[in-house]
Amino acid sequence: MKAVQISSYGDYDQLQLVDLPQPVPEAGQVLVKMMVAAINPLDHHTRLGIIPWARKPPMILGSEGVGVIASEGSDLPLGTVVMFQHAYFLPRGGTWQEYVLTPRSLVVPLPDAVNYMEAAALRTAYDTAYMGLVYQGHLQPGQVVFVPGVGSSVGNAVIQLGKIVGAAHVITTAGSNAKAERARELGYKDVIDLTQESIRDGIARLTEKNGVDLVIDCLGGDITAQSLEVLKPGGTLVLMGTSAGHQSHVNLLHIITKSLKIVGHMTAFVPQEVMDEAFQTYFKLWTEGQIHPLIDRTFPIEQVVEAQRYQVEGRPFGKVLLTFK
Repeated sequence: MKAVQISSYGDYDQLQLVDLPQPVPEAGQVLVKMMVAAINPLDHHTRLGIIPWARKPPMILGSEGVGVIASEGSDLPLGTVVMFQHAYFLPRGGTWQEYVLTPRSLVVPLPDAVNYMEAAALRTAYDTAYMGLVYQGHLQPGQVVFVPGVGSSVGNAVIQLGKIVGAAHVITTAGSNAKAERARELGYKDVIDLTQESIRDGIARLTEKNGVDLVIDCLGGDITAQSLEVLKPGGTLVLMGTSAGHQSHVNLLHIITKSLKIVGHMTAFVPQEVMDEAFQTYFKLWTEGQIHPLIDRTFPIEQVVEAQRYQVEGRPFGKVLLTFK
């Protein structure tokens, strides 16, 4: 079977398409023949070697996807379409391989009428959105949320989920006129076009200079410092990613005088009961058609180098997916 394996940390060229033996499930496990897998920032950071808790090379990346049951012996018949509810520490590597070995408990059968591409793009973005809004951010009804980066999968997940769980407004940013226009076409009204105004000016305009209660920050870098400036007194910033930079120059006095809170988050370390609650919440919303993961582009697994480069550098609007024959 084909698999994407890295033998050492490094640049995109470390992503090697290799042939490996097809795994054989043991008791309590199932074999999933992959249809589509998602590319996430975690995969890029793991390849670079900056995730301390990740497995060490050689390893197969991928923590999200959809496939069909390809083994007998479980309660799921052959051919049942499933998605991964959790896929960080699978027995034989992640979802970037044709056949994935997994405990039965980590896959969920999908209803017939759902979009399988959306299913592959669902979990990581909405896990993160739920954790930021509810588990870490303790969002209260009527509060105002700011999530920079409308084009990111987490950005648009926070916008969709935030409104459902009680936010009065969810404000976001777009790095280009095209992205701002695309966001408005999707019905996202509170969009700051960063080619036209700054985060500070945009938040002031949209909140009548009141600021925001909660920031969900998956970008880091200078965005973190700018986001802290627009928080109301007593507000919270949940830091969930650093795709815009690992360093930020922050005015500490500003944090003290406004009694701001900064909360770091890593989904892999959330208690299982919280993860289960989050999944049940957004899975139900998705099957009811209340939320829709956005997909920017798909690539065949053979083009994994181009696919991950596009996810990291191409500024996609939505998820980037890998497809299998």
